[in-house]
Amino acid sequence: MAAGAILAGAAAWGTGLRPGETAEDAMTLVARQGTAAQYTFAVRSTPVDDLYPGAERRLALTMTNPYGFDLLVTAVRADLVSTTRPGCAPVPANLVVRAYAGDLPVRIGAGAERETGAVALHMPNTVVDDCQRAGFTFAVHADATRDAR
Repeated sequence: MAAGAILAGAAAWGTGLRPGETAEDAMTLVARQGTAAQYTFAVRSTPVDDLYPGAERRLALTMTNPYGFDLLVTAVRADLVSTTRPGCAPVPANLVVRAYAGDLPVRIGAGAERETGAVALHMPNTVVDDCQRAGFTFAVHADATRDAR
């Protein structure tokens, strides 16, 4: 892969809303400069507990770079994609996913793991009763480049 190739990817995971659990999924980053190479880039978070109407919580993100070169993450975005309860739709009236809060770009060294920032979650007062004890699943989208330094 050429230095500076743009990588883009997505991952999904849920907040189990149970203490002591860890949510982890792999994010597949795909180079866009004419290569077919794919790279797996791990993203972890801990569950967000104690959501209730009016609550603000943080979904802290930790990224792991398994490669022998540094990555430079240039953009991160999260979207609410599903819930575990049929009557609890994945819509902003039930849970608002705010913009990524963290320094960008963020360098993740070769073979390193780094907490990169967080996505704020807000449960509005409009949340329906069917969302009680629901789990929420998010898709995280990230852009990164191979750091040439």
